[in-house]
Amino acid sequence: MSKNLKALQQALNTATNTAAQRPSPRRVPAAAAKAAPVETVVKAPPVAAVEPPVPANSSRPPSQGSYMAPSREGKTNITAYLSPDFKSSLRLIQARTGKSLQTLIAEALNDMFGKYDVPVVRGD
Repeated sequence: MSKNLKALQQALNTATNTAAQRPSPRRVPAAAAKAAPVETVVKAPPVAAVEPPVPANSSRPPSQGSYMAPSREGKTNITAYLSPDFKSSLRLIQARTGKSLQTLIAEALNDMFGKYDVPVVRGD
């Protein structure tokens, strides 16, 4: 512990000595301090807003600047925070059937839609 304390004291002393060696700030004469300040105004040229080009086949609005994979075009993200057991069971079904998680979730949602008598979604 005493080594650390000595090293800390030495570092503080070095920092204090370095600060003492710095030249003091230049004093401004009293007459100059009372004079009116000089203002310098620099006007920047106006900048026109430039919208990034949007491909002709894109259906999303130009305000969304992020990339979207073509396989996600026309689809939406649905997120839920569930117990890890749900994911484990989905992974087991995925391993048995070879279907993707997306396909399994869509199938489960369609089963629920049928149960509650709402339109079932056809296709992927």
